[in-house]
Amino acid sequence: MPETIELVIPNMAEYFLRNPALNLTGPKREAVTLYGGLYETDTAVFWSASRRILLLPEGYNPAWFADVHQALGLEAPPVVSPRPRSGLIVRDLLDDGAAQAALRGALRGYRVVKMMYNGPTPDIYRLAAVLRGWGLTVEIDGVAEDDYWASVYLDSKISVLDLARELPEVHVANGLSVSSEQELRGAVRAMLTRYDRIIARSLYGVAGDGSAVTTAAPADLARFYETVENDSFFGAFPLVVQQHIRSAPGVGCPAADFLVGENGVEDIVLCSLTVADGYRFCSVNAGKGALPPAWAQRLTQVVHSLGEAARGLGFRGWMCADCVAGADETLYVTEINARRSGSQHCGSLLRLWHAEDSLTLSAHEIVPVPPGSRYEDVIRPVFEPLWAAGIRAYPTSTRGLAWSDPVISVTAAGETALEAERLVSQIAAAVGDRAAAIAA
Repeated sequence: MPETIELVIPNMAEYFLRNPALNLTGPKREAVTLYGGLYETDTAVFWSASRRILLLPEGYNPAWFADVHQALGLEAPPVVSPRPRSGLIVRDLLDDGAAQAALRGALRGYRVVKMMYNGPTPDIYRLAAVLRGWGLTVEIDGVAEDDYWASVYLDSKISVLDLARELPEVHVANGLSVSSEQELRGAVRAMLTRYDRIIARSLYGVAGDGSAVTTAAPADLARFYETVENDSFFGAFPLVVQQHIRSAPGVGCPAADFLVGENGVEDIVLCSLTVADGYRFCSVNAGKGALPPAWAQRLTQVVHSLGEAARGLGFRGWMCADCVAGADETLYVTEINARRSGSQHCGSLLRLWHAEDSLTLSAHEIVPVPPGSRYEDVIRPVFEPLWAAGIRAYPTSTRGLAWSDPVISVTAAGETALEAERLVSQIAAAVGDRAAAIAA
């Protein structure tokens, strides 16, 4: 038996909620724990092909779990599922003695545990201490606890503005930082005399939540202030008010996942985000064909600069940068997320297939399916012929099948982004046809 094993921990919800300045309440908090703490955790199944243990919330479909591993040609790993209490996977593990005992049993015979997770939180360091208490050597793949502050700082949208002052190749939209409602209203008025469209951003947002766009039109301004008042991501100042950059057509929003190590940036996965309303996340393409070559080159240069700056602050591990491809041919950085992004599984699959230079993946988090669709009756029969034909497409989460408006997430590979996107559309249509045939 090898002496080293990975412990895969999808702790996205805990990461989003880790900052005490972000006091999410009501539906916003429920959405974070539902999507980040439950629905999106299934994608961690695809993070690694190494010997590993998965920490997953209860409720994943065992048939789906077996199918995707078989389709990938991988041995299914052990899974530990703590009793759900908080909706936060590590916190629930630390509160569940039986789950800890199951994890300790799964780790028996290994000497070294490599922890893989979305991003660092105080509970990650507590879990590492527990594992060390069991006599194990623990390797974390992110920032050391003494430098945890750098992760929190870099995750704030203010950090991008700071870094842009030091890094000439990093461009940000013109804007103002405000610290009160009075300043916000004054900044909005002032910015709308200079630009026809502006965006306000909270320091910490998720997939477009914590952002609001407006023009000077009274109806738009009313909706803007209603969003700021009701979206609890806007619950703490400062906020950033910026020019809303007009995007270049046909590019999407460039983004990159990149690994910062001792020697700088050690790995890069280039991406393009599809967004609605200029800022709301819809889907992501990752790999060689995700971006036109000129934009890929600009983004790669910016990533190396950001990564070197992060390394200088003590940061290590995966992070991602979200950008806008401006109609003026300038790449604008909008934010840094000091964590594995929701497209982490795309880069992992490309590495598994040694296809970083030949394939593009398209990952769609929300693919609606007809009510009553079951994995075994509707989803599996659509994917099985694809797998038999060697087509690389997978349902990457199926937990949403039980929702009142059921959804799945789908990731597909193609030689081009268009081919991968087309495959996802064909899968969605086939699922609808299969469900309709069963209903008839």
